[in-house]
Amino acid sequence: MMEIGDLFGPGLSTQEEPPTVVVHGVAGIGKSTLARQVRRAWEEGWLFKDLFKHVFYFNCRELAQSETMSLAELITKDWAAPDAPIGQILSQPEQLLFILDNLDEPKWDLKEQSSELCPHWSQQQQVHTLLGSLLKKTLLPTASLLITARITALWRLKTSLKHPRWVEVLGFSDSARKEYFYKYFTDRRQAIRAFTLVESNPALFTMCLMPLVSWLVCTCLKQQMEQEQPLSLTSQTTTALCLHYFFHVLQAQSLATKLRGFCSLAAEGTCQGKTLFSPEDFREHGLDGANISTLLNMGVLQEHPTPRSYSFIHLCFQEFFAAISYALGDRVLKSGRFNNIIITIDLTGVYDRHDLFGEPTTCFLFGLLSDQGMREMESIFKCSLSQKRLPSLLHLAKREVLLKRLNLDPYSWHLLHCFYEIQDENFMKNIYTFNKMRICVQTDMELLLFTFFFTFCHHIERLQLIEGGQHRQARRTSGAFLYSWGPFTDSWWKMFFSILKVPGSLRELDLSGNSLSCSAVQSLCDALKSPHCHLATLRLVSCGLRNNCCKDLASMLGASPNLTELDLGQNDLGDLGVRLLCEGIRQPACQLRNLRLNLTRLSEEVTEMLRLLRQEKPQLVISRR
Repeated sequence: MMEIGDLFGPGLSTQEEPPTVVVHGVAGIGKSTLARQVRRAWEEGWLFKDLFKHVFYFNCRELAQSETMSLAELITKDWAAPDAPIGQILSQPEQLLFILDNLDEPKWDLKEQSSELCPHWSQQQQVHTLLGSLLKKTLLPTASLLITARITALWRLKTSLKHPRWVEVLGFSDSARKEYFYKYFTDRRQAIRAFTLVESNPALFTMCLMPLVSWLVCTCLKQQMEQEQPLSLTSQTTTALCLHYFFHVLQAQSLATKLRGFCSLAAEGTCQGKTLFSPEDFREHGLDGANISTLLNMGVLQEHPTPRSYSFIHLCFQEFFAAISYALGDRVLKSGRFNNIIITIDLTGVYDRHDLFGEPTTCFLFGLLSDQGMREMESIFKCSLSQKRLPSLLHLAKREVLLKRLNLDPYSWHLLHCFYEIQDENFMKNIYTFNKMRICVQTDMELLLFTFFFTFCHHIERLQLIEGGQHRQARRTSGAFLYSWGPFTDSWWKMFFSILKVPGSLRELDLSGNSLSCSAVQSLCDALKSPHCHLATLRLVSCGLRNNCCKDLASMLGASPNLTELDLGQNDLGDLGVRLLCEGIRQPACQLRNLRLNLTRLSEEVTEMLRLLRQEKPQLVISRR
């Protein structure tokens, strides 16, 4: 983990080249928020004031409106006064920071740049050529850059960057989520009510690690409070949350017959890599000025005055409405590079295979084609819809699983998110037929996706959690290996153990080497008591267990008849802990056959108790580890 001040911290001062920092992450995770925060913190004087004399912020979505621009015009765009002292600013380029937000949004070709000498700062260039020269350091080579881009676009940007430093945004921590709610709701009582409700919905609370989702949730709950409605929000997926926000909170269906045209506009923009729309664009899709005003008042659109144009307040919202257009089966016009018009009715005609399942449009489409999503849309559009597109999408998804096998590939998470959005149990039962899996979890959202997916992996009988990342060696060659970084919170463990509460084939769980708190042990034991749990072997070697954990373990032993092997080696349970375990093993329902313990420093009394226990339970083998 790193702080915002570390982006251009002391560790970079030894670099020969001025740093290019690429802030990347999934859609809605807070990349632009971080970029604007850097600029604001510099303006307020508490960040990078000694490092940079000037910090310029540019949203590439807006830069894409211009075909050509000079470096002087670029700088003037972010200068408070009408005339910027260009010569003075450029006299010390090593003290400049250029923030290029959403560099991946416009479909620029940044690869092919001229190697000629840099032109004068007043000379006009194509915008993508100008930015490409900054990226390649052929223009202002001693200036620093901060770039934000979606994680799915990195493969397109890598060849255009010189010595980049990669920083991934992972979203809000548990405490940051709470802090956000308490800042959004100025009334502390409202904040407590809202946060308590969301905490009671583990899936929704997890999704709130994305700032965009936190904002949507708070906005939905705020409206309920203002209208004095009972507080309720049951959404389990981002698609369901967006459907609730746009059609239950904003009442977007008030656009009536114009709504379909609005979705078509969003889809056409997505096809063309277009995020700014002119009034003429709206008219071509049957929308007039009154409709635009309605969408502005709803907070779906925002206006850009020069030249007059409009964009969705967040790109994810454009992608959501585009997905609706695809789900409705509308045909979308796509402009090709050679001005030919292609009728596109399949997302594979819009996105490269590298992008397809990583794009929010695809993820939303999976959610909209779910049973719940289809019911919602039929109610909104007052029509009967067909799921004819679903089989082809699922076929593509299954092909990707066969290719990737979820083998520590970041792209796997995009696939899993699509599967989570659609929640199609019949499809999920046949999606993963392998008996081995290696996957790395970094965030609570990834854990949510993993726990959902793993319940359908019916060919995997062993699961080992390996703290410390993928460099650690797994103990076995078969089974699932989940790599992650600790320390893990109690809520993390509670979600992880949910995989034991659903029917599955898991027979062995190895948590050795991972520190478990008493609360985590309690969550584990509650899950092991589930009638759906068929775990036979549990390994808790060197998990930092003490005697205060043993009461829950003892209670579990009497309620888990399938558990036959328990390894508690290298834990200091003491006399009291071992006594409690003996009481649990004596319960008639306990079928334990192998118990491994740290037998050092036990009193003679407890040692005798273990000897008598062996006589009472002749099938039980107690060994030292």
